[in-house]
Amino acid sequence: MEQARQEPLSPETANPWPLFPEQPIKAPTAVELAAVSVKDKAGFWRRMAAFIIDMMLLEWITLLFVWIGSAAEDLALAHIVNEDLSGAVLEWAAMHTEVSTFLFIVYFSFFTFYGGQTPGKMALGICVITTDGLPVSWLRAIGRTICYNLDIFTLGVGFLLAAIPPAKRALHDLIAGTVVVKVQPK
Repeated sequence: MEQARQEPLSPETANPWPLFPEQPIKAPTAVELAAVSVKDKAGFWRRMAAFIIDMMLLEWITLLFVWIGSAAEDLALAHIVNEDLSGAVLEWAAMHTEVSTFLFIVYFSFFTFYGGQTPGKMALGICVITTDGLPVSWLRAIGRTICYNLDIFTLGVGFLLAAIPPAKRALHDLIAGTVVVKVQPK
């Protein structure tokens, strides 16, 4: 799929970070939705398998952080380190939920922006693009990742929208203006 080029910004509104192109989140038009055919869109089961692979990788990373935190906590409780440091180590170990949430946002946002594929999507040959066929901007990637919460708040119904043709777009895709497509082997 050939990707269209973005028009450069005017000098007064030039993006100070050229590696992070600015693409505001907007609702797709009918023409943009027609740019990606139904047969190119990734199905629900392929997307679910990629998500499971990604969650397994994230769990290993989170377990590494928890293991490091619990080892530090054991050291602090054994009074091997001084008392000032032990309080800080115990406090850090208690932030497991915040660390795993942060890792989730960074993982999915980074990989979605940098190539449109998480390791799970790479393994299954699918990619995230905008509805008009452009790569996902960093802002849109972060917004798409945060919108996973809406899929969860709807008790998974937001994820199930990806099974409904012809759109095959989950709730987070609808909000972020993205679509997941099959990658053609080169």
